[in-house]
Amino acid sequence: MSAAAQKQQSPQGRVVAVLAAKAERTALPVRVEALGTVESMVTVPIRSRVAAAVDMVGFSDGAFVKEGDLLYRLDSRVIDAEIRQADATLARDKVQLEKLLRDVERYTGLVTRNAVSQVQVDDARTAADVQRAVVAQDEANLQSLKVQRGYYDIRSPASGRIGVSTVRPGAVIRVDDTLATVRQLKPIYVAFGLPERYIGDLRAAQDAKVSIMLQGSGETISDGRVAVIDNTVDPQTGTLTARAIFPNADERLWPGTLGSVTVTLRVENDIVAVPSEAVQNGQDGTFVFVVEDGIAHVRPVTAARTVDGRTVITRGLSGSETVVTDGQLSLRNGSRVNVRPRAQPVAGS
Repeated sequence: MSAAAQKQQSPQGRVVAVLAAKAERTALPVRVEALGTVESMVTVPIRSRVAAAVDMVGFSDGAFVKEGDLLYRLDSRVIDAEIRQADATLARDKVQLEKLLRDVERYTGLVTRNAVSQVQVDDARTAADVQRAVVAQDEANLQSLKVQRGYYDIRSPASGRIGVSTVRPGAVIRVDDTLATVRQLKPIYVAFGLPERYIGDLRAAQDAKVSIMLQGSGETISDGRVAVIDNTVDPQTGTLTARAIFPNADERLWPGTLGSVTVTLRVENDIVAVPSEAVQNGQDGTFVFVVEDGIAHVRPVTAARTVDGRTVITRGLSGSETVVTDGQLSLRNGSRVNVRPRAQPVAGS
């Protein structure tokens, strides 16, 4: 645009009231946003390993349970009887083994006086060895029954909040029936996907800060840290899945909740930033109006990103300029301006 044309568009002597601010050199964080989903770190379905009747349910639906808490007690009368029988069998066979060992000892003494033959001694030792194996088999059988007995007292494998029980006392359950589910809530994961170009930034920013704004309530929780980066990129979407860990001491995060995740990768120092409203879009790209000696000049700039209402400028400004933040619609290159205090209204904006 020629100077003559600019003068025609900007009447001689007209002064436009504007608001302005200083471009400044400052430190601003590098952030990236994504959609996140709250996930439990530990989700354990409670299943039965035996078929039996339920004698007792040891929790209230939705209660917090600790690892090792008794959740269900099953009818164990049959297995208890089998344990007693196996215990008695073991005791009988141990007595028999003691008798055979005494026979070996006695025959060994007699063979030195030629009262018995060596064959009788060897037979006695063989009988003792066989009985020793029988005792070992009895012990293994008893141990197996005791392990199975543990299946009748179903305990929580993790600390967390349990769901609704699918059975009540008196119900008969089958093997692998799911009785309830325990989910760990403290701490908890928030999973989110980022474009693969951020892989290097994520790996470099160990324990990067993460916040999530929950959908619906709009509540923001800001005490998260990146804990897990997936080992593959989805080839269809080109995204990398990462997980942030939140302490969640007050259980504000609930599995399945959606929210907007903000990841602070790093902080860049000594960069030029201006209020975002100062940056305008034109046919030739982005620009700002710079005020010098009461005159507004168009200055092409390169804008990188916006953080907390400020736009990072990578080219076009040095950081000491005064830029127009309101009233640009009435300006042309070379317009005379009057910078008004921010509290006063702007004419022609």
